[in-house]
Amino acid sequence: MALAAFFYSISLLFQLVTAGYAADLFFRAKVYRLACGFLALGLGLMVGRRISPLLHVLNNGHINLPDAILSMPISLCLLLGMYQLKKMLVELQEKNCILDQLSKVDSLTGALSRRETFSRAEMEIKRSLRTGHEISFLMLDIDCFKNVNDQYGHLIGDAVLVNLVKCCQEQLRAIDIFGRVGGEEFFVVLPESSGHDAFQLAERLRKHVSATETAAGYAQTISITISLGIATFNPSLVGETNSAVILKRFFKMSDDAMYQAKSGGRNRTEIWAE
Repeated sequence: MALAAFFYSISLLFQLVTAGYAADLFFRAKVYRLACGFLALGLGLMVGRRISPLLHVLNNGHINLPDAILSMPISLCLLLGMYQLKKMLVELQEKNCILDQLSKVDSLTGALSRRETFSRAEMEIKRSLRTGHEISFLMLDIDCFKNVNDQYGHLIGDAVLVNLVKCCQEQLRAIDIFGRVGGEEFFVVLPESSGHDAFQLAERLRKHVSATETAAGYAQTISITISLGIATFNPSLVGETNSAVILKRFFKMSDDAMYQAKSGGRNRTEIWAE
């Protein structure tokens, strides 16, 4: 009887730990929470089944030694299997979080990715439609960047891009959205900013970039200039309420204004106009 009670007790301990692993997964998992919940419930009910034969042994001395012996390796296998499943799901969730974060950030410059930039821009447009506040969009492009790559190589060109992002972020607010949308093109969303506010910021960016050494190539320092285009969305003046349509329209408008700045001699800021 004592041997059977020992085996049942060890099996009960194994299953309690197994159920604990499943419950921990239920509270930690996001994507697999439903599956982990059913698993934790099933394993919890199995603990009850393991307590029942143990009570029979202790109360009336009824012994089923083969069942007691088999219960221990079965419970051990469940424990080891659940441990490995928990380890696998936790690692998978961590990797998914890393991938999600990487998808939001441009891998070279550290600016927001194009997709994340547009996603956040749409959110700000929806907020602007609710509050009635203006929102400005700013397109920024490096002047003659191809010449930098051709003369100094792409490694130096990459360094220029990285330092440009740092240089611009020094001038932006925490609520501003700054993303890379092309090779050397960057899109800035300025919540609650009028065209006048956006122009002042654009000029600060332009002057700050032109006065900053962005990279050192060979024996000389590389300095760049940027051209900027601005388009401002005023919800009281625009009848459209679809955020995706508004974003597409004002992205093009700011891009057109930036090309007007290029055509006007570069290293300048233009506000979009009909």
